[in-house]
Amino acid sequence: MAVINGPILELKDDDPPLLRLKKERFNAALKEAKARYDLYNRGLTRIPELIDVGERLFAAEVELYDDPEKKADALQRQLDVYTEAETHLEKQVKDGLATQADLERLRYDKLSIQIGLLKAKNPSGQ
Repeated sequence: MAVINGPILELKDDDPPLLRLKKERFNAALKEAKARYDLYNRGLTRIPELIDVGERLFAAEVELYDDPEKKADALQRQLDVYTEAETHLEKQVKDGLATQADLERLRYDKLSIQIGLLKAKNPSGQ
């Protein structure tokens, strides 16, 4: 929730063009995430749509950073979100409110983040 409740990034006049585009992309993903989460809370969308927008939002956040340490920090925050979401989704599957396929999709994304985090922390692959 901290990610979805986060602020829109400020676009500055002196932002280099590439950074400006990355900020705009992040902001678009964040606005979509907020809207989809609202739809989910009202029962108007399903978990896969939340997972999809989460992927885009998190990927856009990581792309904001050139510094490997900042990328790793962003990936760690994402991993924390996915770990919490996995616990929540496991309960929903058990209660019949979500599908096993949704859970496996989330696990796939979580593993992808873990791979990215490992690469960010150890670029040599050792």
